[in-house]
Amino acid sequence: MIRLVRAELTKLATTRLIYGMAAAMAAFAVLVVVALMTTPDMEGNPPLSADSLPMFVAAPVTLLSGAALLLGILGMAGEFRHQTITGTFLVTPDRGRVVAAKLVAYPLAGIALTLTILAFTAAVATGWLAAKGITPSLLHARVVGQVLLGAVLAAGLCALVGVGVAALIRNQVAALVGVAVWVLVVEGLLMSLLQAPSSLAKWLPSAAAAALTNPGGGHLSRLAGALLLAGYALALALAGTRLVVRRDIT
Repeated sequence: MIRLVRAELTKLATTRLIYGMAAAMAAFAVLVVVALMTTPDMEGNPPLSADSLPMFVAAPVTLLSGAALLLGILGMAGEFRHQTITGTFLVTPDRGRVVAAKLVAYPLAGIALTLTILAFTAAVATGWLAAKGITPSLLHARVVGQVLLGAVLAAGLCALVGVGVAALIRNQVAALVGVAVWVLVVEGLLMSLLQAPSSLAKWLPSAAAAALTNPGGGHLSRLAGALLLAGYALALALAGTRLVVRRDIT
């Protein structure tokens, strides 16, 4: 199993996907830092101070969980799109083990991507604050740690969801469109049109992820959100694995 996970990570490292996604996330992080640095006291942004670092670190967390979800979908569905899944199953006939390896490898990749981008964001923000004569307070290391914990959990679980969805649908475009429709239309527009109570909306997958990346408000607690999102992820992973094992790959 360890060799299969290592093979999946090696496969990912030899493609442009992870590097392109990292570059896009890094560019977004820089834009976020620039926006927050250049518009203090505007549009609801608090003034810059020694306590500003957690705000900068937390800014790209939601998008990073989406990137991890995308990574999981592309990693699984891409095998079917490019027909490399045939060779993979010929080398490892046990399909369940192949999917299990992806269910381990892509959450690890999503977590690594998240930690890298957040470290980059913190470094850029710290440098810019220092240039303005502001030294970030170490008293907020605990807050930053909480942000990182939520980001890591969200990234890992969202990548797991992505692999599970792609294993169920197999078609890469359909999986991406299906997830977008679910998030934007079903959980977004439809819930608003139906004026669904928050007691219902907070139990949906995106709200569970938001409890990790943007805790507080009307969301579940961070622990409850993690458990709920893990439940969704495991259900999708089990169903997807079962279908991959039972269905013909052609």
